[in-house]
Amino acid sequence: MQETKTAILKFEEIREEYQRKETIGIPMSVREYYEKALGELRHRIRERESGNGARRLGQILVDCGALDQKALQQGLAEQQLRGRKELLGEVLLSLDLIAKDRLAAAIRQQVSEN
Repeated sequence: MQETKTAILKFEEIREEYQRKETIGIPMSVREYYEKALGELRHRIRERESGNGARRLGQILVDCGALDQKALQQGLAEQQLRGRKELLGEVLLSLDLIAKDRLAAAIRQQVSEN
């Protein structure tokens, strides 16, 4: 469980750093580094979450009122269309279905529950 918490927190840290640098323009080699790091962390997060019986992020978002069931289903369908290459939170943000601060709060809650 601790590894899952660490992976989720590291993922958020790297994703935010990548987004900050991307806005100012970064070389392809740096972009590839971030994409690889994020991909590895996505894999670790999925692996850990699938086996520990933790509440899923989507359910936490619905339970706290940050997302309704229809928006969750839309996000899950889009995630499936994208080949599950992105985590649900990334998809929801890209579709503007959730605010970044609400997602961050739900991730913190998910981490604290595990």
